[in-house]
Amino acid sequence: MNEMPKIGASENTQAETCAVCCLVKNRELNPIDIIPGGSMKILRESPTSAIIKFKAGSVEPAHHHTFGHCLLVMKGKKSVWNLSKKERYDLGDGDYLFTPAGDVHRVKYYEDTEFFLKWDGKWDMFFDEDLETAKIAIEKELANGSA
Repeated sequence: MNEMPKIGASENTQAETCAVCCLVKNRELNPIDIIPGGSMKILRESPTSAIIKFKAGSVEPAHHHTFGHCLLVMKGKKSVWNLSKKERYDLGDGDYLFTPAGDVHRVKYYEDTEFFLKWDGKWDMFFDEDLETAKIAIEKELANGSA
């Protein structure tokens, strides 16, 4: 294998591609145009992995994905409402959550939050409500103290 002699060698100044591994050093995130307050960096295309940040107070309207995804909160605090299962998950530093393919979910961020997200396939997003509808629904649920 051509890669074997390179293991443990000094770091190259030029990026090389490898069919087996994927190294991403740039942590510059790009704004998520469709959801205010969010930014992300795709680390791998398929299956998609990403680092995502949301500012405190941000809301993700109800949406679903073709593939399931797992997330690990690195920093911050958020709630995920899985509307398909009628469950609410409150997540903080170090918490992990798997959401199955097709499950409709919405999210509220209470603090600036950063998390790692890995889909089982290529990332996509299909909205099931608009932002204002989501904000009203979340306010109502939080006021009632229900999931």
